[in-house]
Amino acid sequence: MTAELISIREERSWSRTRLGAAIGKHANTIRGWEIGDRLPDKANVALICRTLQVAPARGAFLEHVIEQLNEGPDLISDLGKRNLFIVESAERHYGEIIKWDPLQLSGLSQTEDYHMKELADPLEGPAFKIKHWLRKQRRQVDFFGRSDAPQTKFLQPVDEVMGLKRLTKTERKAQIDRLLEIDNLPNCEVFVVQRPYIATHAFEIFRPGRRPGAGPDFVFVETLDQSRHIVEPEKIALYDRFSSVMLDDASRIGRFLDG
Repeated sequence: MTAELISIREERSWSRTRLGAAIGKHANTIRGWEIGDRLPDKANVALICRTLQVAPARGAFLEHVIEQLNEGPDLISDLGKRNLFIVESAERHYGEIIKWDPLQLSGLSQTEDYHMKELADPLEGPAFKIKHWLRKQRRQVDFFGRSDAPQTKFLQPVDEVMGLKRLTKTERKAQIDRLLEIDNLPNCEVFVVQRPYIATHAFEIFRPGRRPGAGPDFVFVETLDQSRHIVEPEKIALYDRFSSVMLDDASRIGRFLDG
């Protein structure tokens, strides 16, 4: 929550003094909220979001989170929505990330054609798939547009890199070029993981990487029927082991294609 409060202010290039004046609060109050000395109430979070012109969905989620923090630990949110916002926030604030999915390319590395043709259609219908792509596209712009790019390893399953059967020849080339482009970005590495896959479900490891506002280490895990985030050190160590073993038998995308 504190990282998000700082982020939405800094994205508008506002100082604490300017924000405080705009909402009728002292700059020290804003500072206290941002460093976690005290919590704003839901009304003040809503006012901050309106003042800083935060996207409605992001603002609504922050109001929901602060309401939970002020009222107690019980989770009343939609888990799918909550976990998606957790991952989006981590992508904005954390410094070290490992992403793995055995069934598809990482969402941040997908092209629109891959998203529309290779992924299963949602139960909600085609309009929802378009809406989901627009959100995914925004995440890509936010992630790769960071001036302080995180150290990120994208672990891509060999079946997907070599597959892409629903795409035309031009679309397949565009998707492969996208992977190569990401691999050439600062602090980004794209690896092709060979079978057998030691981890049969998707996971993402997030570490603060000396980013003071990032929060603790955690792993976001996603299976076909549920998703959750893990903070226990012994379980995080297990996922570190998974990623290490897969990387031992993986190749950088450029070397893999050359081979």
